[in-house]
Amino acid sequence: MDPSARIYSRFNLHLYNIVVLVVSNAWAWRCSTTSTLLPFFHKNLGESAHLDVGVGTGYYPAKSVHPFSKTGNVTLVDLNEATLSTATSRLRHAGYKGTIDEVQHNVFQPLPESLRGRFDSVSLFYLLHCLPGRMEDKGPKVLANLADALRPDGVLYGATILGRGPGVSHNWFGRRLMGLYNKKGIFGNADDTLDELKRALEGCFEEVEVKLVGVVALFEARRPKMK
Repeated sequence: MDPSARIYSRFNLHLYNIVVLVVSNAWAWRCSTTSTLLPFFHKNLGESAHLDVGVGTGYYPAKSVHPFSKTGNVTLVDLNEATLSTATSRLRHAGYKGTIDEVQHNVFQPLPESLRGRFDSVSLFYLLHCLPGRMEDKGPKVLANLADALRPDGVLYGATILGRGPGVSHNWFGRRLMGLYNKKGIFGNADDTLDELKRALEGCFEEVEVKLVGVVALFEARRPKMK
C-alpha cells in the first residue's frame, strides 16, 4: 500500500498539517517548517515548470503562490488520488493562476514520457523516508526516475528525515515517533543515513549538495548523469 494512503486514512488533513508541519518538525525532527523548509522550497523553484512529488496536503505549493507567479505550470505527482485532489484545490484556492496537472504515479516506476525533460525544478519533500526499503536500494531507483523529468539546467531538491548515522541524534520525542511510524509502515527510514543519501544522489547527479538540520537532510542535485 502507498505510505501516504496509510496516513490519510488515519488523520484528516487539517490534523495532519498540525501534527507534521507544526509539532513534529519543531519538536521531534528539529527542522522548522516556516524558517527552514519553506524557504528552501522557495529557493529552488523553477520559472517555467515545476514538478512536486509526494504532495502530502499541498502545503508547500500553496505557500508558494508569489514565487510561482512566473511559473506557468505546476505538476503534482503522487500515488494517492485524494492527496492530489486536495493539493490541487489548495493551490488553486491560494491564488495560483497557471495550469495544474495531476499525475497518479508510483515513483519506483519510470516516469511517463509526457513528464520527461519538462521541468526546471523537481521537489520531493518528506517522500524518501516514507518509502519502504533501505536508502541504498530505494534512493538510486527513485532519484534516477525523477531525474528524467529535469531540463538540462534543472534542479532536483528536497528533504528527508534520517534514521541514524553520524550527526543524526534523535531526541526522546523523535525516537518515539520513529519507532511508532516505522512499526506501522508509515516511515521506512530506520536505517537511512546521510552517507547513503549522498551516495544515492551522487550516483545520479554530477553536482550534489546536502546539509543536515536537526535530523532532516536537505539536498540539491543538478546535472543528471547519462544512463
